[in-house]
Amino acid sequence: MKKKNKCFEFFTLGGSQRWEDVFFYQKWRIQRNYKTKEYRLLDNWDIRRATGSFDDCYKVFLKVIEIYQLSRQRGHMVIMLPGIAQSKNIFKPLWREITKYNYLAAALNYPSTYKRVDSHVRQLDFFLNHLEDVSEISFITYGSGCLILRKLLFFDAEWKKKIKIRKIIEINPNSKGSNFWKNISKYKWAQKLFGPILTDLTPNGVQKIPEYNKKYKVGIISCKTILMQIGEYFPEKIKKYLPFYEDFMHGNIKNVVKIKSSCLRSLQTPDVASKCISFLNKGEF
Repeated sequence: MKKKNKCFEFFTLGGSQRWEDVFFYQKWRIQRNYKTKEYRLLDNWDIRRATGSFDDCYKVFLKVIEIYQLSRQRGHMVIMLPGIAQSKNIFKPLWREITKYNYLAAALNYPSTYKRVDSHVRQLDFFLNHLEDVSEISFITYGSGCLILRKLLFFDAEWKKKIKIRKIIEINPNSKGSNFWKNISKYKWAQKLFGPILTDLTPNGVQKIPEYNKKYKVGIISCKTILMQIGEYFPEKIKKYLPFYEDFMHGNIKNVVKIKSSCLRSLQTPDVASKCISFLNKGEF
């Protein structure tokens, strides 16, 4: 007789670099552990409701729909991809603003410090193949998140037959590869801290990642925080070791806006949120 799956229901207490999102519906999500391949179902408060296989978690989710009478998600979903060593939480200010305009919003976690770009592409492909009741999506990426998206959109996939891609917004993208990652990748402490993706973030690594197809509507937001502005006064030999002193432009993309911010983080800047909403609504900044 098969044992009934039991789960201690409590907050997850983090783990954003060990768990990857593979399913999302009305703020409920199913995550997979990158190492053990175990799955867990989290509710909209990030409380664990089930563990086991994907099917185990999905069956519990179907019961949740009935018990809590969750409404069906409808409309245009904005999927947000963070950069290296970041979690979905960096998008909280932006997420709040976007949902005010009746967009669905899903900020995703992926174990960026444990896997290379190709592995993250497979995760997102799985996620999009299991996306329900959504026919239109847009993407917002931060930093190295744009590289994962570029490679994801290069390949044909089943989900593209049922979901239309509307807009893509890159915030401070690592479009050409970063000399910072190149400079520190030779150190063992950096390899342990940031993982195998370091290879993909260097200028040579980025050259192997295809550009967007011209059919996609893409915009770039280059936001210089107060720290970036201070960094401009540093000598060149120091600048090359600064993670935030990069060229955020992209050669074949014309929709670009530059913002100077007094905030410490780009995504805390009100102008960034307003520009994202403008591009989502009108296709221009």
